[in-house]
Amino acid sequence: IALLVVTFSGQSIAYYVTTTWLPSYLADTIGLASASAGATASLFQISALLGAFGVPLLAARSKAWTPVAIVALLWLSLPVGLLLAPGAYGLGAITGGIAPGGGFTAIFSIIARTAGSDAQTASASARVQGGGYLAATLAPPFAGWLNTATSGWTAPLLLVFAATASFAITGL
Repeated sequence: IALLVVTFSGQSIAYYVTTTWLPSYLADTIGLASASAGATASLFQISALLGAFGVPLLAARSKAWTPVAIVALLWLSLPVGLLLAPGAYGLGAITGGIAPGGGFTAIFSIIARTAGSDAQTASASARVQGGGYLAATLAPPFAGWLNTATSGWTAPLLLVFAATASFAITGL
């Protein structure tokens, strides 16, 4: 359960920091107008549907670790892409956007596969979500503080990278 708590924490931190700060990053770094930055953030959100529907299809036809590995690569593509190629923000919004829906689905399918009963599934799910969402409530304000303290977006993107890396390492 502890590894799944860390995995879900990484997923939740990356998701909520990105959801909160992506439009500001795009406006500050790329120079996008508010409407364009908001539209790109919406693209990130809509892309999550591909992951939510794609992971169960992939999981039914692959080894158990494959969906987590693919979601991890997609998650990592977002902060790495924004740090190294900020002009490709649209691609990052799509690839990184697929990850939240897929990651959520992958984590909870692991719980369902490994629990011995419905009661164990419910208990494990509650513990994983409790820990993950607690971490996620602290991360967006911290990312905002990092942006202010460093006068830039590199430190907040490194926070998202660390969260996605923790998802990848503990999820696998």
